[in-house]
Amino acid sequence: MTARSRFQRIWISALGGGAVLFYLVAPAFAAELTTTVTIDGIDRNSLRAELRELSALASTEKAYNSLAAVRRAGEADARNILQALTSKGYYAARVEPLYRRASSEVDVTFDVITGERFTISRYAIQYTDKQNVERPDQLTDADIKATGNPDGKVLQGHATSLVTWLQENGFPAAASRQHYVQANFETGEAIAVYEISSGPKATFGNIVVDGTEQTEADFIERYVTWDRGTIYQRSKTASYRDALVETGLFREVSVNPQKPLEDGSVDILVTVSERKRRTVGAGLSFATDVGAGVQLFWENRNLFGRANRISTRLTMTAPEQELAVTASRPYPSLPGSLNGTFSIRNEISDAFEAQTIELGSALSRFWFDRMLEVSGGVGLNYSQIEDSGIEETFFYFTLPANISWNSDDDLLNPTTGFRTALTVTPYVGDVNFIQAKLTGASRRVFGQDGRYTLAGRGAIGSSFGIDRDEIPATERFFAGGGGSVRGFAFQEAGPLDTVLDPIGGASLVEANFEGRVRVREKLQLAAFVDAGTVSESQFPDFSEEVLVGAGLGARYLTPIGPLRVDVATPLNGRETDDPIQFYIALGQPF
Repeated sequence: MTARSRFQRIWISALGGGAVLFYLVAPAFAAELTTTVTIDGIDRNSLRAELRELSALASTEKAYNSLAAVRRAGEADARNILQALTSKGYYAARVEPLYRRASSEVDVTFDVITGERFTISRYAIQYTDKQNVERPDQLTDADIKATGNPDGKVLQGHATSLVTWLQENGFPAAASRQHYVQANFETGEAIAVYEISSGPKATFGNIVVDGTEQTEADFIERYVTWDRGTIYQRSKTASYRDALVETGLFREVSVNPQKPLEDGSVDILVTVSERKRRTVGAGLSFATDVGAGVQLFWENRNLFGRANRISTRLTMTAPEQELAVTASRPYPSLPGSLNGTFSIRNEISDAFEAQTIELGSALSRFWFDRMLEVSGGVGLNYSQIEDSGIEETFFYFTLPANISWNSDDDLLNPTTGFRTALTVTPYVGDVNFIQAKLTGASRRVFGQDGRYTLAGRGAIGSSFGIDRDEIPATERFFAGGGGSVRGFAFQEAGPLDTVLDPIGGASLVEANFEGRVRVREKLQLAAFVDAGTVSESQFPDFSEEVLVGAGLGARYLTPIGPLRVDVATPLNGRETDDPIQFYIALGQPF
């Protein structure tokens, strides 16, 4: 082997190399050879196992037709192993494949000498373009903490962080050309060199919109959160793109800076591909306590080309039939939206029968990339209710106020984030009281490839300034059913009257816990425990019996969301409670 010079440039692969397979078409009469692979010189088991995975000879049971074919595969494996060791900072490593043949078996030993692992003693930034502006000379100038770790993935991360910092501080065209290590084999130290092209420093210029059909271009511009002439920041264009995606108007959205102009500004090109404005859909559900359910809906999401939305939803189940019309108008500069609703609802349950007309409007404002929402509104409610054989009519206003946080990554099958909401609603009219409800849900995903999930949900509600019997039955708290305490029938996880019908309460408490395990790529199994009750008092009374249900379920992960099937039983049920409840729905329960 030739002697190494004192300094040598080491090219780093963040992937650590890859296995390359070679084969040789040999004469049919040649004997097939099988291989046994050993890696010597590596003390750490985890590193040995990682290197072994890079060996084609070790990772396959392929039979070779000649020793020459085994040697070619071994030489390729040696190069892969050496490249992986280099990417981990073993710049002086040696790998020599040794072969020993006995009959039709070949023992292949990779004799590895790792040498000492190098330490990065200095980090150098070399700019490949000349700019008359100040740029970071060291990684620390770009808020990057470097520890001397020579691992290729770490060095690649530094390059990515450096480019990100530049793009966040006015250099939209910043890019990493290459990075490498200059190793001193006498001292065991090395210099990491990053070759960077920053491009000129620029300020935000004009918005250029392309691809619109129905949507007005000036409406798209209203989602911009920066002022023209301010320093370019990549994060602001990313947030801008996210806001456009969340409108639901587009199939595709791209937001890209263009070539900086002579005046130092950079125009932002927004390219969109619009979705169809109208959607018609249907949904089905089933539960043993309420039977089959059907939901039909129609939506136009882009009236007048400015994301004004109107939707109609018809819901039909045994206990509830409702026709609801919702209209909304976005205000990007707020940012927020104005919403209006009109609904006609008929409810028939063991607890009560009611016919209700509601009219309402609310203004919402968003913060923190729309994760925090605060809303306030006014509603008008007219209800005819038959409760325990008594018919009453109620007319009242509501003034709901809501604050919520939702960082879930998916509507129907979230794996990260959490959501919580507090709603406080004063009622004024034929009844006067205040009702409050706090809810929250989250989950923890862990294990290889996120195989396991632990999820939880909780809710607590109270009514102030009124006795339970004075609250309209439609506004009382009830527990039980597929979206509440599974194992108990709809509205029946709480007190019953003398004829064993649920009467609801002035307060509520619920807790749900569920464990899920993915047993196939698209199949999850689940086990859960739910608990809850309602109380006559304005605060939950934990001295009363808390009803508990438990069960098993399965979720088939479809492209539109998990198809959920749950079977549950009450653990402390009463004589009136059925032993089994069965639920089918779309989406995780929480």
